[in-house]
Amino acid sequence: MSLSMSRLGLLGLSLGLSLAACAPVDDDSYDDVADDELRVAGSYVRVRQDTRRCVSPLCGGLWVSRVNQRTLRCADGSVARECYVAEADYTGLGLSSVEVDAFGARDVILRGRLVQKTYGTFGSLGQLVVQEGWRAVTDAATTATVFEAYNTPRVCVRAPCPTYEANKLNGTTRYTLTGVDLAGVANVSRADRRAATSALSAAPGLLVAGAVRTLGESRSLVASQFYLRLSPGVSDAVYCDTDAECTMATRGHDVASTADCYCALCPSTALNVTSAERFDRSYQRYCSTFRLRCPVARCAAPPPAVCVNHACTAGTRQ
Repeated sequence: MSLSMSRLGLLGLSLGLSLAACAPVDDDSYDDVADDELRVAGSYVRVRQDTRRCVSPLCGGLWVSRVNQRTLRCADGSVARECYVAEADYTGLGLSSVEVDAFGARDVILRGRLVQKTYGTFGSLGQLVVQEGWRAVTDAATTATVFEAYNTPRVCVRAPCPTYEANKLNGTTRYTLTGVDLAGVANVSRADRRAATSALSAAPGLLVAGAVRTLGESRSLVASQFYLRLSPGVSDAVYCDTDAECTMATRGHDVASTADCYCALCPSTALNVTSAERFDRSYQRYCSTFRLRCPVARCAAPPPAVCVNHACTAGTRQ
């Protein structure tokens, strides 16, 4: 499903980095650099409708900007405050056209990539390929910094306990917090508050727009808006554009120590080739000489790995 902004109205999108630390850290130079994150690994962005009057697809698409940042690198390699794209591809979200059309009612944060696409005689233009999406819980507009916030398994011997992590989207600022305060966001349904509490319980957590406040030994992220996930979306480990980028892998996730070692028996997980190679390297690093009691497996030929809606999937294309 590729839809232009003319069907969506105004829309906000965002793409993120996973960060971790114990104290707030901010690399100011990051704000001034339009890196390749949006084109290579996805980033959080906002978009607005292009209202210029000229022939489509040269006009009528979307203007894309990075959340919490001043510039970004466009699909053609140029650096700008905003990049024009002819359309956005939402197939990775697995949503119906009716659900996508409803985005315009509230601010939406999406994670995706800028790619080049050929539009006949008009040549190559930018396209936003969306991997993940979050929707604001109210109609209230906000210009506050947006964070990814979640609870951790950290255990404390006394209060207040800094069990929450908050990571600035598209940045390097990282906070360890004693709480995330959503109470100031008015007119939120009970269902959405329950969903937010559930999302906060573990990574990847909840997207929260707000400010970090310190009172004594307590440090909280005070929200002016928060966003619930629209759908599971497409993770970086399975993202693809063509079948050639997919493979059936034996190792399905990263290994950070020997404690993470497991019996890798048969190729059963569809991944993109880049992720499969990275998982294999981490497994070899920690587990190649680590003694595991693994059964002897007689592996059948795995199904083919194909790219469906920008996700590597095991099986044949329907």
